[in-house]
Amino acid sequence: MKFGDKLIKLRKKNGYSQEELAEKLGVSRQSVSKWESNNTYPETDKIIQIANLFDCSMDDLINDKITDVDSSLRKNKNVYNIWDSLLEFITKTINMFSNMTFKEGFKCIIEMIVIGFLLSILGNIICNTASSIISSIFSFIGNDFEMNLKSILNSIFNLIWFIVTIIVIIYTLKIRYLNDYEIETIKINNDKKNDNNDSIIHKQEVKIIRHENEKPYAFLSILSKIVIFFIKLQVFFILIGITLVTIGFIIGTVMMLSLISINSLFIWISLLLISCTIISIQMIVLIIHFLFNKKVNVKVNIIIFIISIILFGFSTAFTILTFKNIEIINDDSLLKIETKEIRVEYKDFMSIKTYNNQKYIIDNNITDNEIIVSKKIDSKFFKLDTINTTNDMLPVLNVCEKNNASVKDYYNFFIENLKNNKIYTFSNYGNYPYIIKANENTINNLINNLKKLYLVEEKINGNEIDITLHNDKVYFPNGLDGEYDARDDSIKYENDNYSCKKEIESTPYGERIIYTCDYKEEE
Repeated sequence: MKFGDKLIKLRKKNGYSQEELAEKLGVSRQSVSKWESNNTYPETDKIIQIANLFDCSMDDLINDKITDVDSSLRKNKNVYNIWDSLLEFITKTINMFSNMTFKEGFKCIIEMIVIGFLLSILGNIICNTASSIISSIFSFIGNDFEMNLKSILNSIFNLIWFIVTIIVIIYTLKIRYLNDYEIETIKINNDKKNDNNDSIIHKQEVKIIRHENEKPYAFLSILSKIVIFFIKLQVFFILIGITLVTIGFIIGTVMMLSLISINSLFIWISLLLISCTIISIQMIVLIIHFLFNKKVNVKVNIIIFIISIILFGFSTAFTILTFKNIEIINDDSLLKIETKEIRVEYKDFMSIKTYNNQKYIIDNNITDNEIIVSKKIDSKFFKLDTINTTNDMLPVLNVCEKNNASVKDYYNFFIENLKNNKIYTFSNYGNYPYIIKANENTINNLINNLKKLYLVEEKINGNEIDITLHNDKVYFPNGLDGEYDARDDSIKYENDNYSCKKEIESTPYGERIIYTCDYKEEE
């Protein structure tokens, strides 16, 4: 393969145009074109520059017998040379410190320690932040997976940062000190003669030589590539997160565009989401260019980014101004509030738990074991429902409001009001209590059973009793290897070597039972 063909291959592989290569070599584009067409050959100094630029040898370039220039790289990529470069670095460092004054050596060590300390603090912040962001992307899988992934990523990122810190310290040491301390031994004749003989005494003198454009050590190049690989891996995970966010922006934009005819607010929200979409797509493109070592058109990206920021600010301002024209009304009158009730049968040790305040009303006209639970609700959107559960071996009837409307019902309600620049809120809706009616005997059984499970606050007003639930009645500070039965305050152990100590704690709402459980000591 001729020189010109090799030059074309190396230039394209490294992403240079003829103009860019000519600029780096200090020649005209026509000169590069002539070299690549094999019409002329560059001068020796230019061949050396090309070899240094593309990290190959002069023989690789001018020897026509070498056809695969990619596989014939400099020997600094050889494993043995990497080891040699490491030994060379160690040797030069030792020689440098041995020829430094105490003040110079102390200053050098302090500088490296300070750099390492600052990098460790910065790395801790970056690694924790990066691992938290990436692991949060997969939070939908579960908390345990998210925490384990965060721990693994944090360990990997800290290892990468440690390698980065070592590289930075070595580069700094090389640039600040090693490049100024290459030792050359020269012989100097001394005019003085030894008293015992006439031989001339020689001594060594250290000469400091400065090297300006010395290449990095080979072992640093390998470490750098390992770090770059893991950084790209980290960036890839970030790319996944940004891609998911971008998809969300696109879906949101489509939804907002479909609502433009309803209210002008959605015009500005659409523009806001479009600007966010453009910025996130730009980030995706930049990350892809980074991952695949592609050149980025800086001017185009800066222009797009500036336009997106202007659009973002413009749309945000008009979204806020438009939203100010929308009236937010707190009015429960639009709701279809009705008292709904359900009837249930009392069972032994049964208690009723609701997700709001409970009011018990004694009505002796109700037959034994019959319970009526009622609440004011919006019958258009909700209905009363029950869920049977068990707590500490006692049956518990959970009464709640279950959604009785479709997404379309909520959507239509919101849109119809927004057409008139109104948004309704219903802050008083949740204040309606659950009413539990039964005869006196049943009411007493329900409350007594509730007191076996919870600390209960009672407010009695005639035949009405307001109930507020506080903490659990029974508390196990260090867990329980067994099952607690609230019916008779007993514990069934799964392990014969397990025992619990019972203590009573007084509270404003009654006595609380505390069980401290431990394994029995072996006799």
